[in-house]
Amino acid sequence: MSAPELSGGLARAADLSGFESTGQPWPLRDTESFEYHSKAVGDNMAIGVWSPPKGLPGGAAADEKPLDVVYVLDGSWALGVTATICMLQYVDLIHPGFAPVLLVGVDYPVGRPNARTRDYTMADQVPSAMKEKFSTTPETTPGGADKFLAFLEEELDPFIRSRYNTTGKRAGILGDSFGGTFTFYAFLKQSKLFDRYWLGSPGIFTNTIDYVAQFETLLKGKLAHPTKMFVTCGSREINGGVALYEEVGRNYNRLVSALNRVPNDQLAWASKIYDGHTHTSVVAPALSDALLYLFRP
Repeated sequence: MSAPELSGGLARAADLSGFESTGQPWPLRDTESFEYHSKAVGDNMAIGVWSPPKGLPGGAAADEKPLDVVYVLDGSWALGVTATICMLQYVDLIHPGFAPVLLVGVDYPVGRPNARTRDYTMADQVPSAMKEKFSTTPETTPGGADKFLAFLEEELDPFIRSRYNTTGKRAGILGDSFGGTFTFYAFLKQSKLFDRYWLGSPGIFTNTIDYVAQFETLLKGKLAHPTKMFVTCGSREINGGVALYEEVGRNYNRLVSALNRVPNDQLAWASKIYDGHTHTSVVAPALSDALLYLFRP
């Protein structure tokens, strides 16, 4: 093979015959994938499971330790982001973030409708105009959060714990936007499964039922178990001129106000507004901070 030729600052090889397409997408390393028909939801679910690679700092003994389970909503994209953040924390030689965890991404099979508006929401929580927009198909009609929670608790989690080396501890759950709506809902329901929650820009809207008021009432009583929570929002959601996001921002502020007004000794929590960030740009920095807050000892 001749030496690469430089043209316009780029190296161009004369012979490219050694490159062969694998015919497959570039994989997320250290993962397994599954499809499952959920009886609770009545639909097919796609599951991706990421295990930390062997040989992380800590030696061979660390490779055999049971892992805490963390569920990642919108897993088709969020599992890769979360795994990347975890790896960066694990190899930090100055201040490692937290012990390795098992990440379980939840989404929908390729070619199937994305049903997050159905599975992550409560029917009476979505504004009427939004409900009308999403109610054109059964797969997108809001209101299935109770069925999705049953899927996680009764179908998926028993499978995960039977197949992988996990601790006996409760799981964490990470959700953004409508995913944050669901993590908020799971906390309201005092799920037996979760004790660490990320509510990223949760899609909580003003409607016939005031769920934030229910949240505050819940804080006045005894929780099902000790819990940690991290609540985040971008400043441009609160004041960026988009009515939908500004309502999210108002209810974010109401959530944080409730947390400040009604301390609960079973709940450790933190919140953060990310200056200059929008509903989308806030996701990566908020997710990184959420992992550190929820899982750092």
